[in-house]
Amino acid sequence: MRVAVVGAGPAGCAAAVELCRLGAEVVLLSNSGEGVGEQMPPEARPLLQQLGLLPLDGHVDCVGLRTAWRTDTLSEQSFVFRPFGNGWLLDRRLFGEQMRQRAVDAGAVLRQPVRLLSVACPRDWRLRIEGAEIACDWIIDASGRYAAVARRLGIRRHRFDRQFAVVGWLQTEADDVDATLTVEGDSGGWWYTGRLPRRRRVAALVTADRLDLKGWEKRLRSTRHVAPLLEHYHCCSPLVVRPADSSMLERSAGSGWIAIGDAAASYDPIASRGLVAALQSGIAAAALIGASSERLAAYHADLEQRFRGYLEERTRLYFS
Repeated sequence: MRVAVVGAGPAGCAAAVELCRLGAEVVLLSNSGEGVGEQMPPEARPLLQQLGLLPLDGHVDCVGLRTAWRTDTLSEQSFVFRPFGNGWLLDRRLFGEQMRQRAVDAGAVLRQPVRLLSVACPRDWRLRIEGAEIACDWIIDASGRYAAVARRLGIRRHRFDRQFAVVGWLQTEADDVDATLTVEGDSGGWWYTGRLPRRRRVAALVTADRLDLKGWEKRLRSTRHVAPLLEHYHCCSPLVVRPADSSMLERSAGSGWIAIGDAAASYDPIASRGLVAALQSGIAAAALIGASSERLAAYHADLEQRFRGYLEERTRLYFS
């Protein structure tokens, strides 16, 4: 079976690794862009183990969460008593490299950087990229919220809110031993920060407000709990704006194709589902290559049911 995986983020790489184990011929197409989202929860550990990614070197162990949500008081949730132990605060560039290398080691052919130009299916699938055409039996759309394959197939995407994450990276020369992810709500959204390798931190504002990039750092420095963690840090790179809305394809699979990860359904970062859902869907997709239309329909129905549950949880969190 020839499978083209469009997108080499966590979902695409997980699918590529599993497909290679099943004996498929896999081409992994990467645009070399890295995602945003640095917290990998402990629940990802068995998935990473299955994919051969443990030990996960070069990242910061995350021992728990500290949150101040609709209150001035900071509460702490330790991972010590969770069955899977600590999570991680990821260097996303390094993690992306590790995922892609694992896929290559498993047998996938990595092509990067590439841009998908068109998708056609005269008899088998034909993907046109710059300077080449790739023939395959199945396509996995792992291209993130843009859903490059599904979009070209005319599949609509339903959005349930409008939200963005404004992300900045900061640097320090001082020692920092904090190993938690800190989350703090404010009147127009919420912030998170976590320590990263090489004396860096990430800080992000997730908001539905009109974006004010010039006022981002001033607003950051005025937070009650996040700001003290950044006292000795300075911004070291331009801000990055990423969509953080809740959205889902109206159809996530069809004859010869399947969408996974954020391409199929994307979540508010507050749910901490993005990376785990990406790995889960990549692993699940590998078992669905060549599946009947009934199994593909069941895949979408299950995804839809879990997404509805997530929307209910999100509504309770923000509006109850």
